[in-house]
Amino acid sequence: MSLFWRLFLGTVVTLLVAVLILAFAPVTVSTRASVDEMIVLFIGLLVVSVVNAVTLRRGLQPLAELRQALTDLDTPRPDRTVPVRGSDEIAAVATAYNHMVERLDLERENSARASLNAQEAERARVSRELHDEVGQSLTVLLLRLEMLGRAVPESLRAEVATLSEVVRDNLADVRAISARLRPGVLEDLGLGPALTALCNDLGHHTGLAVRLSMPRGLVGSTEQDLVIYRVVQEALTNVVRHAAATTVEVVLANEADGLRVTISDNGTGLAGVPGTGMMGMAERARLVRGRLEVRSDPAVGTTVALTVPRGAPVLTGVLR
Repeated sequence: MSLFWRLFLGTVVTLLVAVLILAFAPVTVSTRASVDEMIVLFIGLLVVSVVNAVTLRRGLQPLAELRQALTDLDTPRPDRTVPVRGSDEIAAVATAYNHMVERLDLERENSARASLNAQEAERARVSRELHDEVGQSLTVLLLRLEMLGRAVPESLRAEVATLSEVVRDNLADVRAISARLRPGVLEDLGLGPALTALCNDLGHHTGLAVRLSMPRGLVGSTEQDLVIYRVVQEALTNVVRHAAATTVEVVLANEADGLRVTISDNGTGLAGVPGTGMMGMAERARLVRGRLEVRSDPAVGTTVALTVPRGAPVLTGVLR
């Protein structure tokens, strides 16, 4: 039955019951209604209004659920569909809304996949150029400086040696940047060694105390491993840049709902609106059906938690 006929018949039935009660009840109204008669009439009107309100509320409740679902459309919820009851106009609108949400999720996922694929491809290209071109040029320059140091007079050798150290440091920085852009350890050895190398390298270069805890034998798809690695990498970068922290803890734990990755620091907490780094982490989490949570307290620090569900679909072609 359509929404119109349900509401119309409900109103008609309510008025019919009221008429029958007034017709057969031992209640009469004189030409000039008395106070008692007015009270009875108002009570009847109140009962009719309440019954009609309940009927309308029940009939329009699916519209309220649909409005709330539209309001929550951009919030990170695992299921944003609305229940479909019956076969009236509201059920048809709810069904169309659910189809729209599925299409939006698919299009958003494809868009994010294409964007992150392009990002990873650009990272790989820049990494190769840094390693093969800039790195090689610095290596040649370092060798020429060492040769020059043996040929110049004794009074200039200290200065040449200083320049050699500067070039050597720059070469080490270029190699480190190249490795961060394209995690070869992740491709060759897997997630565990890659996270260990990432945390050790960060602690060595920044002085930050980084503690890593994870179970043995982590098994996941290539895409899931890369998403976890990039989220941890971005979270640690945010700690170094913004948190003014002294310690950070990275914990990977197998839980009932999947693998949970937590990055916690003792810094100053987040301030302002989330930047592109947080948005990028959320997009990566969505690609593996994951859930990203960020909690921040100026007195405690910031915690970034990523949960990758068990049996998350393998998105082929992602983030190569």
